[in-house]
Amino acid sequence: MMFARRKLIKLAGLTALLTVLLFAFGAMALAEGDPIDFTIQVTPKALTEPGPVTVSIRAANTGSEDMTTPVTLYDPAGNVVTSFGNQGSYTLAAGAFRTWEGTWNVTQAQLDAGQFAYSLRYAVEDENGELVEFDRQAVARIEAAGEKVTLSITRSINPEVVRSGGQASVTYELYNSGNIDLTDIRVKENISKTAQTVKTLAAGQKASLTFTSRMGNADLTSNAAITYKTKGSSRTLTEKVDDAIIPLAKPNLKIDLSTPTAGVNIGEAATLVITFTNNGNVSYSNVRVVDDKKGEILTNLSIPAGATVVEEKEFILTEPTTFKVTASLPDNTGETRTLSAGELTIGVYDPEKTLLLTLNLTADQDTVAAIPADVRFHLTVTNNSNVQASKIEITHGDTPIYTIASLEPGANVVLTRDVRISQAGKFRFTASVKDALKNTMTFDSNTVQITYAQPTAAPTTVPVVTVAPPALVSAAPADPMLHQARSALMTATTIVGALFGVALVLFLVSSAVRLYKKAKSNAAYDHLELGERRDYTEPTDEELEDIEVRTEDNFHPDEVLTAEKPLSKPAGNTPDPDDLPDWDGEGGYRVTRTTPKEEPKAEPEKPDEKTADTEKADNSSPLKDIDELAKEIGGASAPVAKEAAEEAAEVTRHRRSRRTQRTEDGE
Repeated sequence: MMFARRKLIKLAGLTALLTVLLFAFGAMALAEGDPIDFTIQVTPKALTEPGPVTVSIRAANTGSEDMTTPVTLYDPAGNVVTSFGNQGSYTLAAGAFRTWEGTWNVTQAQLDAGQFAYSLRYAVEDENGELVEFDRQAVARIEAAGEKVTLSITRSINPEVVRSGGQASVTYELYNSGNIDLTDIRVKENISKTAQTVKTLAAGQKASLTFTSRMGNADLTSNAAITYKTKGSSRTLTEKVDDAIIPLAKPNLKIDLSTPTAGVNIGEAATLVITFTNNGNVSYSNVRVVDDKKGEILTNLSIPAGATVVEEKEFILTEPTTFKVTASLPDNTGETRTLSAGELTIGVYDPEKTLLLTLNLTADQDTVAAIPADVRFHLTVTNNSNVQASKIEITHGDTPIYTIASLEPGANVVLTRDVRISQAGKFRFTASVKDALKNTMTFDSNTVQITYAQPTAAPTTVPVVTVAPPALVSAAPADPMLHQARSALMTATTIVGALFGVALVLFLVSSAVRLYKKAKSNAAYDHLELGERRDYTEPTDEELEDIEVRTEDNFHPDEVLTAEKPLSKPAGNTPDPDDLPDWDGEGGYRVTRTTPKEEPKAEPEKPDEKTADTEKADNSSPLKDIDELAKEIGGASAPVAKEAAEEAAEVTRHRRSRRTQRTEDGE
């Protein structure tokens, strides 16, 4: 037995040696067929935590022939390094090489593994001229330097939503991803009153802690505070986990059945439409729908929270079919419940017994000149089917118009209705009737368009207007207050009218009197001259000058008047010369009006210089005393000379008085 065992050991050793030799020869052959030398270097070679390192790549063609295909460089994440060559690729000639240098951010997983690798992919022709693909890797070694303390925390909540009264679970996965042991790990979860601890967690180890709570009628909030220490240290380290809401389940799912048509003909396909409306926060997956007669019709259906899912299924029907479906609903609360939809019947018709109605609509006018307007509609309803139609309801929109009790096949009925339209537009009527399966079928009429247009202008010829008989209108009851107001107004109007009439009469009388007086004045002999200012008791300056001239011209000292006989008073009705008016020297008489009265004697005043000068000038007048003047003229002959002298003296006095008055007015 010992001998046999030794033989077996020797045989195993020979087999292992042959295997090694075969692998060595295979590697040598592969090396001879691969001319590419691919190397990598990193700086630095050790990190205390994840971070960037500098990477240097060198790819060289050590063969004697040029590469016919390019080499392509890939980073550790499997992405093409576009800065290598032309967009990541480069064709190497015989003996040529290509280098690349860049930065790579070492991850925690790579730091824990102690390495990362770049890849170089290319193809080389073999002895038969076929391309052989190569995927070479250059592995960079990286070490974790120094002491690294890292606690990785992962939280999971199950279920996603919790029904009222159900149990919510929060699980924490603790992983010591550092290189030193952790102790006294304590986790305090918000949904639980009791904290949980892990005494020791060695480097690279994991621990799991689960907290539970019963769900009430409101959402739960999960968060945690985690404390721990490193081995051999009294320093407490802290980690916090942010809030996460654990929602209360609020399922709200409805299932509706519908079909595009009320029925189909025998042997035709009917479409069943199943609509799932999920207005809740519970999601469903792997939903299964079963019909009472057709069996399973839907499987593996997902209905997310807040979504609406519509599914259609076709069936060939030979008879009327009633569908009633039930859905099995596994949800994300961890429960599976069922929900049924209401029944839906799809009719199957015999084409020979299908109802068919036609509706033809007309109107007595297509244009109205006023709104609202009265329009007469004519609706012809014809039964074009082979069966009798009963209880045909005619409507316009939601307004019922008429109900036809029955209509035989091929028969028709004409409905005439006078309606008042509130606006112009399109009008259409609808007929509703139930078929043999009690399904309601509707048929629409054609559409009639009625437009509005303003009335045309009236013709130029005046039409004969027929006078309408008078309408009897009863008087409204009188208002007492209004009656009193009207009476007061009428009284005031009467009084004002009477006063106006009296004033008019007085005006007419006064006008007649004025006209009479004016006519009488015009008939009188003497008229007073109108002027800006005139004192008819005194002669004007022109008249005084005229008297002086006439006096000087008519009376001369050398002229002696003699009479053939003494003057005597004329006999008969001849007027006394004393009674005649003064002669004006031109063949007429000047009328003067004087009022005889005694002039008051003015008290003597001391004349001023101007008055003295005036009197001096007057005293130096060439006219002399009247008697002396009369003597010079003719002595004792002719009293006429004396009268002329008196008149001249009177004129002189008037002129003095006027000058004195003007002088005083000037002062």
